[in-house]
Amino acid sequence: MRGASVTRAVLALVLGVSIMTIGSPTASAVATGRYRTAPAMSPPAVVDLGLPVTVRAGTTTLISSFLVVGLAGELTAVSNVVYCRPPGSSTIAERIVSGQNVARGTTVTLPARGLVNAPAGHALNCRSYALFINHTSTRVYGTISVLPGTRLQVLARIRPSAQTWQPGQVLVSSSYSTPPVRFTAAAGASSIQSLGDVNVTVCYGGNKTGICTGAGSRRSRTFGYVGTQFSVRQLNANGTVCRTFVNHPLVGTVLTTEIHHLKITQSIVNVPITRSCTSRTFVAAVRVTANRSANSVVVEANHQSVTAMYVKPPA
Repeated sequence: MRGASVTRAVLALVLGVSIMTIGSPTASAVATGRYRTAPAMSPPAVVDLGLPVTVRAGTTTLISSFLVVGLAGELTAVSNVVYCRPPGSSTIAERIVSGQNVARGTTVTLPARGLVNAPAGHALNCRSYALFINHTSTRVYGTISVLPGTRLQVLARIRPSAQTWQPGQVLVSSSYSTPPVRFTAAAGASSIQSLGDVNVTVCYGGNKTGICTGAGSRRSRTFGYVGTQFSVRQLNANGTVCRTFVNHPLVGTVLTTEIHHLKITQSIVNVPITRSCTSRTFVAAVRVTANRSANSVVVEANHQSVTAMYVKPPA
């Protein structure tokens, strides 16, 4: 069983059910230690990491989760998941997801972040969970450790904001731009904050079904070469681009078909609101490319890939 089908099975279970910190509370995992990994395609245990944070009623909060794992006995599919529920309810109102395969004997940090909006009527209680699947066997349980450094953070409590989740899987064999998020900064703000994260999956020869079997998909190599670049553009009143900000030139990441999945996080902080532009409206998106000499890649949905902008309140 390879990475695509294993991780999709994990996420089906999950979903079926540098930015400045502003005096932010941080919860550190109390559930560190050794855990059993479920055989591939078996329902994994949902590990509660003991990391509670609360988003107050009527507020928007930027939440960041870091799951540190290692000492895997075998290649293991790992999901880092944040669930947010109303008090006393089992209903998942908001979720943030990250997934990656962890090689034997390595230590990996899986990040996940996003804006969580609590309605005016009630708060949301958010908590971090982990899921582990033995990537090597469909019958044998394995082991992996949750390590110190695993934490859930409230990075910023904010008011005006905009956020767009990737609405569906997209096959990238050349170039793709994630759905743009549009945000208008209120009068009085001098800058905005922005983030653009994508979870990508490499196609491979063992794909028998799914988006990687589509027309033009490359699957013959043992790796993908993924390029990413995050851009934020301030517009004029007529919709033309006034100024463009990018986090860096297009940067490539080699991702093997063994590791298969990766969260790429990007930010542009303190983007100035330029007075010479005739509007205070911005659009932001992530460019994703797949090198033609390597395999195609997939930009994942299911609350794994997100673009957001917001104004940071005064300290």
